[in-house]
Amino acid sequence: MRYFLQLSYRGAPFHGWQSQPDAVSVQSTLERALGLALRRPTTVVGAGRTDAGVNASMMLAHFDAVSPVDKHALLRAVNSIVGKDIAVSHIHDVPADAHARFDAISRTYHYHVVTVKSPFLYPTVWKAPETLDFDLMNKAAGILLHVDDFTSFAKLHTDT
Repeated sequence: MRYFLQLSYRGAPFHGWQSQPDAVSVQSTLERALGLALRRPTTVVGAGRTDAGVNASMMLAHFDAVSPVDKHALLRAVNSIVGKDIAVSHIHDVPADAHARFDAISRTYHYHVVTVKSPFLYPTVWKAPETLDFDLMNKAAGILLHVDDFTSFAKLHTDT
């Protein structure tokens, strides 16, 4: 049985999404929680990866279970184990061949910029200089509307 997790997390306490030796990651935290709740080692595959400190307001990941799970009870159990920086909002039944990463049809990234200092916003925004030229910024961004080759941003000859 395959399930999708819908989750969000605050990235500050984590060394990114992906499990790594000697570092706490979102993936390893979820795998530990699912392993405890399901009483067996459980691998989690995310729709993508984030760097250390990056937040995710909505992320999907999948895991496999050997038998059907009580989604409501598992949701409560996982949320009680992962701590305050991860929240799993839904667990969905999906076909056995559904893949959180390869079946994703879009990804959206939000970058927040402010021009005033705020002690409440600083961990999640970038403070820009007080004066920004929005006309010039929009003109520069308009150039991207005519670009359709982004291979320079991708690894070539891989499945990634």
